[in-house]
Amino acid sequence: MKLRIISGELKGRYIIVPDSIGFRPTLERTRESVAEILKKRLRCGVKAADFCAGSGCFGFEMLSRGAVSVDFVERDKAAASQINKNAERIGVEERIKVTQSDVRKFADGKSSMYDLIFYDPPYADTELAGFAPKLLELLRDGGILVYERQRRPGEKKTALADGKPNMFDIRIFADTVIEFYTKEGNLTKNVCCALSGDL
Repeated sequence: MKLRIISGELKGRYIIVPDSIGFRPTLERTRESVAEILKKRLRCGVKAADFCAGSGCFGFEMLSRGAVSVDFVERDKAAASQINKNAERIGVEERIKVTQSDVRKFADGKSSMYDLIFYDPPYADTELAGFAPKLLELLRDGGILVYERQRRPGEKKTALADGKPNMFDIRIFADTVIEFYTKEGNLTKNVCCALSGDL
């Protein structure tokens, strides 16, 4: 499988993932939409992380769009190894670090490390889904957490951010929901609940 980097200095390059590594890649159009939203809020030179990285395609996209470095955390040994191989192949190995670990273990005791975190845990893993709020502690002031999850049965397209005071945006792509959080706690009055299209 090949996943294309959409924009930036690495535009048109491909991340190669062997078929033997089973995972659910984020759709290209979803990655593009997320990157465009982040472009309005983040400058070049951010320190980013891709947790439950899988192919690492989102982290590589952020490198291409100006992130100074990306930490990839992936518990599957083969997937973690392939992220390193792809980084070497496209010449960004000095800007990344790959840690083969469960994200909960990796995050234990750490704080204020990143400007941007992308978190895409396996949809069926409810424990990892519940860990998303903990990752806010790893953000620097003004940092952003992008959390990808499965759309719940019956969940309306105009999903609300009730009970989520750090959420500033939410987008729905068919059966996928992308939630955007920040450490800034005063953004709930301007929550944007938008539909980005049925893909």
